[in-house]
Amino acid sequence: MHKNSVREAWFIRHAESVANAGARTREAPTYPLSELGFRQAAQLAAALHIEPELIITSPYVRAQQTADLAIRKFPDARIEEWPVQEVQYLDPALCTDTTQDERRLLSYAYWDRCDPHFAAPGAESFASFITRVADALHRLAHRTERSIFVFCHGRVMDAVAWLHLSPPATVDAVAMRRFFHFIHGFTVPNCAILPLHFHADGSRSLGRLRVPDGIEEEKASRTPAHLAGL
Repeated sequence: MHKNSVREAWFIRHAESVANAGARTREAPTYPLSELGFRQAAQLAAALHIEPELIITSPYVRAQQTADLAIRKFPDARIEEWPVQEVQYLDPALCTDTTQDERRLLSYAYWDRCDPHFAAPGAESFASFITRVADALHRLAHRTERSIFVFCHGRVMDAVAWLHLSPPATVDAVAMRRFFHFIHGFTVPNCAILPLHFHADGSRSLGRLRVPDGIEEEKASRTPAHLAGL
């Protein structure tokens, strides 16, 4: 690789899901896109003008549905599924047949507890989530593809930015509280793109978070994801 070459990974949040739109949902991995979300996914694919060598998708349906048209547009790209799914920090059994608004009180209680190693039955701890995102970044750093798309989720992109800008020495209660405050000021809309640049000297730089022109906006204000439990 040329000494001045720069590799790029574009983290891309999925289009609007039915949960984002306020619908009552069951299992987080299976949430599909909303009608608006399918339109946004098509608009996003049309706006992607850099051809990727690798397309990575979360195992969650809403991320895969968002990636689908991009995969069709760039048929020569290698396709891989990585564990870059959204964090599920609430007990899934308590979230079945609920809306984002109804999960809000559960979310308040989780963040008030501020225990990075606590995991409800069937859920993921904050520490495990951060480790999972850090592992994905480590894997990306060792890839050779010049351009990579990562179709993932809002909290994953929050964690990518947070780990780059202010990585914690230890994932403890203080770090968890810092992350909570960070996500209040780092809003990741549906279809947003966050570029991460890998330089030949081993350093990284973060690009500007943006939503491509031409993406249809959400019809109404939604519950912030950090208060929705997913």
